Amino acid sequence: MHKNELYSYHVFLFPFQWYFSGSQMRHKTLEQRTDLPRLVELFDGTEWKKRPYKTDTVLNYNEYNYFYDMARKALFDEGKENEKALLANFFYDIAPDTYTYNFKVCTDFQNNTFKEYSLHIDSIILHLYSTGVGVLSFHLNNRLKHQSGPDDILDINQAGRRLYPPFFAIDSKYIGTQEQFGIADFSAGLDITMKKELAREFRVIADEATETFETFRHHGGFASNPFQLPAHLKYLLRRIPLTVDEADMKSEDTKVFLSPLLDDRMFVICWYGNDDIIDELHANTKDHCRDKDGKLTYLQSDWWYKYMFNDQRNNTCQNQQMMRNLIRKHTYTRWSDYGTFYGVNRYSFVCLTGSLKTLRDNNAAFLVNHMQTMYYKLCELCLVQRACILRFSDEVTGISAMKENKKVALSERVSNLYKQYLRFVNRIYFREVTAQEQGIELYNMMQEHMQIERNVKDLDQEIEELHSYITLVEDQKQSRNIELLTIIGALFILPTFVMSFIGMIVLPPLLANKTGLPSPLWLLLPLALGPVIYLFIDRQRRKKWNIMIFLAGLIVVTLIFSLVYYFTLIN
Repeated sequence: MHKNELYSYHVFLFPFQWYFSGSQMRHKTLEQRTDLPRLVELFDGTEWKKRPYKTDTVLNYNEYNYFYDMARKALFDEGKENEKALLANFFYDIAPDTYTYNFKVCTDFQNNTFKEYSLHIDSIILHLYSTGVGVLSFHLNNRLKHQSGPDDILDINQAGRRLYPPFFAIDSKYIGTQEQFGIADFSAGLDITMKKELAREFRVIADEATETFETFRHHGGFASNPFQLPAHLKYLLRRIPLTVDEADMKSEDTKVFLSPLLDDRMFVICWYGNDDIIDELHANTKDHCRDKDGKLTYLQSDWWYKYMFNDQRNNTCQNQQMMRNLIRKHTYTRWSDYGTFYGVNRYSFVCLTGSLKTLRDNNAAFLVNHMQTMYYKLCELCLVQRACILRFSDEVTGISAMKENKKVALSERVSNLYKQYLRFVNRIYFREVTAQEQGIELYNMMQEHMQIERNVKDLDQEIEELHSYITLVEDQKQSRNIELLTIIGALFILPTFVMSFIGMIVLPPLLANKTGLPSPLWLLLPLALGPVIYLFIDRQRRKKWNIMIFLAGLIVVTLIFSLVYYFTLIN
C-alpha cells in the first residue's frame, strides 16, 4: 500500500485521428490509410508494450464482466491476430507511482503567482482502432495533501488537460480601437492566456521533454497547423514517425498523421473525496438537502457546477436559473442520499463522494474502483464513438472535395468508406453495453450529452448523399460513353455502306474473271484497329474531340484503301 493517502483520481483522455500520410498514400482508400497492423509494427522495440487483456486480477475480472460480450470486443484487446483485430492496446512501460505528471497553474493573476502540481502516474495507456482513431490516456493519483483542496481540484482538471493555447489574449487597452486588428504580438497574448486558461511547464517522465508552449510565441511556429504535438506527448511517441503538418501529405516519406478530434482539451474523468462538500450537498434528510427557499442545495452550488464543467476560477454561467437547469440536467443523483454525486457532459465525467477514509468506513470504497475501471471504459467507448463519427465525416468532406481529374477513384473510396462505416455501426456503436442498471443510465446520459445518436443519423445521411452523388457522377460518365459510342456507330455507317457495296456488287463479277488478286479482308484491318485504339485513348483520358478527329481520319483512310482496291480490281 502506498504510504500517502489518495485524495483524488484523474484520467486525462486525448482522442485523436491517425492515418498514414505521404505522396504514396494520397489516393488510397480509408482502409489502406488506416492499416492497423502496419501501425502496430512501428511500436516494436519501443517503450510501448502491446498487452492483451487478461482477467487475471479481481479488478480486471470485474471490469471485463461488467460489459456485454459484444461491447468487450470494442473495449478490450483480446489478443487476436493484427489483421483481424479491431483495436490494439499498449501500455507505457513504467511502474505505477514511480513518475509524476507535473505542470504549473497561475493561482493569482494580479501577483503573477504560480503553483506547481505533481500527480503520480498510475499508468499511461494507448488504444488504437482500425477505424483510424485512437485514445491516449493518463491515469493519475493525487496523493499530496497540499494540492487536495476544492480549488486545487478545479485547477488540476481545467489546466492539466490543455494541449495547446485555446486563444491568444489581447491587452484590454487595445480593445475597441483599430489597433486591435493589427496586433501580432503572440508572445504577450500567450503570457496572458497562461494566467487565465493554460498551464505551463508540463513534464511527464523526462524533464528534458518539458512543454512550455514556446512554439506559439511566433506565428511561424504554428503557421501550418494550430495543433502542435506538445513536448511531453511527443516524448512518449518519439520513436514513431509522426507528423501534424499537412504539408507532409506531399512528402515521399510515409508518416503517421495525427490530429485531435475534439479541441485543445483532453476529456476529464475525476473522482474527488471531500467530506465537507458532501455534507453541504447530499440529501440525508428533507431539511438538510434544501436551502431556505426550498430548493435542493446541490442545485445552488457554484463549486459543483465548476467541478462538473471544468471551470477554474469563475463560474461560466452567470444566470442562476440557467445554472440550476444545467446542474439538474447533467447531474446523476441515484445515490445522492448516500453522499455520491456524478456529473456528465461532453468534456468530463466526475464523481464526488466523501473522503476515501469515509468510504472505507461505510464499505463504499469500491466507488473509486468503479471510476478507475468500469466508468473509465464507458467514457472511452463514447469518446471512440464520437471520434469515429468525426473521422468519417472528415473523410466524407475530403471525398466530396476531390478534383475532377481524380474522380476515377471516387467510387472505390466511397465503397471503402461505407465498409468502414458498417464496421463501426456493428462493432463499436451500441445502444446498450451492460446489464447493470446504473451503467445503463450513465451510458445513456453520456450518449445524450455527446449527441452520439443524432450524429450517427447525420453521418448516415451524409454517406447516403455522398453515395447518391457518386451514383450521379457514374451515370453521367456512362451516359457520355453511350453518347460517344452512338456517334462512333453513326460515323461507321458510311464506310460500312462502301464496303458492302464493293463486296456485294462490284467484287463478285470481277472475281469471277480474275485470279490471284489480294483478299478484300485486309480492308477490315483499319476498322478492326479502331476500337483497340479507342480503348487505349480512353485509358489515357484524352478529350472527346481528339477521339472524334482520330475516327474521322480512320474513316478517310478506310475510304482511300477501298478506292485503291477497287481500281486495282478493275485494272
